[in-house]
Amino acid sequence: MSRYGVIDVGSNTIHLLVGEVEGGGVLPVTGEKVSARLGAGVDKSGRLEEKRVSLAAEAIRLFVRISALHQVPEPVILATSAVRDAANGPELVDRVFEDTGLRMRLISGEEEASLGFRGAVSAVGEPWQGSALVVDLGGGSAQLIVGEATTGPLMQVSLPLGTNRTTERFVNNDPAKKKELRALREHVQKLMPGWSLASQVPVVAVGGSARAVLKITQDRLTTDRLGRLAEEIAAFPSAVLARRYGLAPERARVLPAAVTTLKAVLDHFGREELTVARGGVREGAVLSLAETG
Repeated sequence: MSRYGVIDVGSNTIHLLVGEVEGGGVLPVTGEKVSARLGAGVDKSGRLEEKRVSLAAEAIRLFVRISALHQVPEPVILATSAVRDAANGPELVDRVFEDTGLRMRLISGEEEASLGFRGAVSAVGEPWQGSALVVDLGGGSAQLIVGEATTGPLMQVSLPLGTNRTTERFVNNDPAKKKELRALREHVQKLMPGWSLASQVPVVAVGGSARAVLKITQDRLTTDRLGRLAEEIAAFPSAVLARRYGLAPERARVLPAAVTTLKAVLDHFGREELTVARGGVREGAVLSLAETG
């Protein structure tokens, strides 16, 4: 069985996935991650911080070696919002090429949305019937995709609502203050697309922040539960949340923004609940590589 490798250079975390494809799903062979917070400060300065560029380049170099140990000598390297939006993003592209001989590819918000949707479909046990709204909540951007499991995306949009970006813009305190989260919620609502969705269309969330929300509560993620969860986590500093729930400190810091954003999406579309799928851009990319050989 053929193996495929993807290095996903996100705004918060850099991931490696080496996997095989079977029955329309991705079977992980190995996976690694490094929390580089590459997108830190990009919203304000327009540039990647040099220390984070160095950390990212080092992580990518290591992941290329790990991928080769698992019989994938040339993994695909995909960069999303942070590198895409930064004026000096090409410097990281050049450094990675010098280090590895591999060319990092800057994918558009539209391609990121399409891959995230495909990864979500592959990760759900029973593909939904009809359309679904997939919310891919990253560190620098959020992709909203409406599509069908069998035919793919029908509508999609990429919005500057990633959890790193919104935390830097709205959440100046740790723990977050109610007025900060209220301003964030209003901002999210203003940017939502004016799509009209049928009442039976479910909402599926993907991405590291969505998985972190699922990790800290096993309850159904209803609008009521997300509202109460936002209040619960805003009562503690991020260091306490990280220690209590086994989260990376950087992930815990953006958790209030993540919960607030997900609830705002549900409220906007008049939905009562969302589910979390453990697939996303990386799984979608592996499936795409398997198709093209």
